[in-house]
Amino acid sequence: MIKGRHIRMESLLIVRFVLPLFIILTLSLIVGFLIYQQTSSVLEDEVKASNRLLLEQGMNVLDKRWEDIDTQIRRITNDLKVARLQQIDDPFGVNLYRTIEARGRLLEYYISNELIMNYFIVFKNSQLVLNNDYTSRLDDFSSVLQYPNQSENFLQSLVETYHNRDVIPAGNVSLQGTQYELLTYLRSFGFSNYSNGTIIMLIKNNEMTKLFKRFDTDGSWIYIADEKGKIITSVEGPNAKMPQERLVLPYSSGVMSSSINGDDMMVTYVTSAYNGWTYVAAQPSKVVLKKITYIKNTTITIFLLFLFSGSLIGIYMTYRNSLPIRKIIHTLANYRMMPDDPKSGAFGMISQSISMLMTSNQELQSKMERQLPFLRAAFFEKVLRGQFQSDADMEAVRTHVRVDWMGEAYLVAVLTFPDRTTTAVNADEIEYLNQKKLIASEILIEMIPDVILHDVDVDKIALIMQFTEDEPASIYGKAAGYLESVQLQIQQQCGIASIISIGNYYPQRMDITRSFFEAQQALIRSKDNRIIWFKEILPNPSSYYYPENMETRLINLVRTGNEETLVKLLSELHWHNFVDRSLPVLVLKVFLFDFAASVYKISGEIGEVTGVETAVAAASILDKVESIEAHYIQLKNKLEEMSRSVRHKQNDRQQQWFQEVIAFVDNQYSDLQMSLALLAERFNVTETYLSRLFKEKTGINFFDYIESLRIEQSKKLLITTELTVGEIALRVGYSSSNTFGRAFKRTVGISALAFRNGNSGEMQE
Repeated sequence: MIKGRHIRMESLLIVRFVLPLFIILTLSLIVGFLIYQQTSSVLEDEVKASNRLLLEQGMNVLDKRWEDIDTQIRRITNDLKVARLQQIDDPFGVNLYRTIEARGRLLEYYISNELIMNYFIVFKNSQLVLNNDYTSRLDDFSSVLQYPNQSENFLQSLVETYHNRDVIPAGNVSLQGTQYELLTYLRSFGFSNYSNGTIIMLIKNNEMTKLFKRFDTDGSWIYIADEKGKIITSVEGPNAKMPQERLVLPYSSGVMSSSINGDDMMVTYVTSAYNGWTYVAAQPSKVVLKKITYIKNTTITIFLLFLFSGSLIGIYMTYRNSLPIRKIIHTLANYRMMPDDPKSGAFGMISQSISMLMTSNQELQSKMERQLPFLRAAFFEKVLRGQFQSDADMEAVRTHVRVDWMGEAYLVAVLTFPDRTTTAVNADEIEYLNQKKLIASEILIEMIPDVILHDVDVDKIALIMQFTEDEPASIYGKAAGYLESVQLQIQQQCGIASIISIGNYYPQRMDITRSFFEAQQALIRSKDNRIIWFKEILPNPSSYYYPENMETRLINLVRTGNEETLVKLLSELHWHNFVDRSLPVLVLKVFLFDFAASVYKISGEIGEVTGVETAVAAASILDKVESIEAHYIQLKNKLEEMSRSVRHKQNDRQQQWFQEVIAFVDNQYSDLQMSLALLAERFNVTETYLSRLFKEKTGINFFDYIESLRIEQSKKLLITTELTVGEIALRVGYSSSNTFGRAFKRTVGISALAFRNGNSGEMQE
């Protein structure tokens, strides 16, 4: 019955997919005809809006650049050392120092504006012409800057006249013997309508007009007029008939149709709020309508093609796209998860099935939450027993069981109750001990900050204490204060006697197991003491030192190549067994056999058995302390050698991987998006790890490395190409010429232009 239901649902599902498609296609034909009627006016409005937006964008860019120029001029004219030159008569006599000093100040006003070809300051009183790399008198300056279409005394007249943001229209200007198409921007300083001097800014006309190349089409033109109505620059397309005078415009901005020189033109115009300049662009109406007609015809053709092909493809895709849903229905039917309501339809059935699955998932999550305490208990059991190979493995499990470490140093204590008299315990005694542990646990959590409790036996609780300081005296003092207060509180409130044994503190989480082992050893030696410290007990002269978790720790250290910690641990074993204690030969032989067995096991796990078997076999004939010690050192050296071998293999793999990272950076350094975050995501590591590795492998951090690549490439481009500073900045990976300029000067010590000028000989070669 279920199978028959799901077959009917699949058939209805296909019909349900196909039917909307045919309805949509039919409606599309009707809507398409209506859209066609409105296409002409809509597209025409879009073209007008697009032209106006383009014109406004170009105007805004130029406004920003002119604002930068005016700001820089104000800084120059307000500089006291420059302003003092207005009053002197002889700039090369007694005032030579002032002239040199003012020129030096101009070096601080570096202008990185792509509009500017060059600038000069002309002082009326002294006839001095000055900029940051040029100094002369006005008579000599006439051979440097010439206006072929102006009179001979044109420069002199510029100085004599007061200028307030005046512009000389674009035209041929000779600068140092080379002809350029330039605008001249004039600003005087001094009193109102009286000039003490004039700043002459030479503006590249091609930089002004390149923003409007979009209008450089057949029959189109654009011009810019200043606030007085004077046309200062223009761009004309092929066959364009530009008016001789500026147009009379009804508003400050807009779009209008007008007959100009016998042609119907669509005129777009905007006016700058910054300087009052008017930007006017005109395109032949027939060109605009031709584009609109082409777009209309293309749209209709594409629509009909899609309508026909969509009908064919739609039927096929409907069948294919419904396949996953039909498979879901089939799967649900096979697992007998179909709801009882037959009227719900395919999607209703799937929705109800998903609800059932979500309910099951929530129940599973609830069960997992209930299991979380057991998972945490297992985690702390592994921590105390030293069963993690590395700190990274411990960290991975810690995140999964949601445990937070709060300290920088760790110390383990074991709390137990001394009134047990029998080895075997019955149910009543277990219940009594559990009550004791519960009361003690509540007091411990209340009185000791950030303590972690873990049951290690029916009558024992392990306390992992965390400390934020690293001074031994402070740590031991705080631990003693906490534990004495806890013990007293348990005795006073509940009448329960307790014994607390305490291991040494360690700064590494991997050494928590050592502190736990020491606390256990101290507990064995506790006798009648209520609180006993491992650091205060004397070693047992009749037994060797080889803790139960020592083999696990040795295996983990060799596997991870942690030679430094391994050496410390092996030296500790040597000191305890051959230096601190005078053990009999027989006891030392037992220790050596235990140690040799561990070494043999470790070597087998990592595939380094050679040489170990001989040393183990030789240990059976030892009969002197010196010989036993020598064989221990031999095995110790073998372990250290295995650890080094593991570390070298890891370093080789890491070095090969890092070379891939370096190669990627060297190829992609010019990408504006290149960053440490992008690189970390690309190679699936953390930013912190990658940053540390960069510093370790290259000697510099990532940002210095990427900047050095970009600056070196920019040097080559400055010497071997004629690209502008802004173009070079973008090509090597900087978002702006200002950012590039600061980075270049910080790294090289001089500006990019100064570097190019200083190496111009290499460019010519």
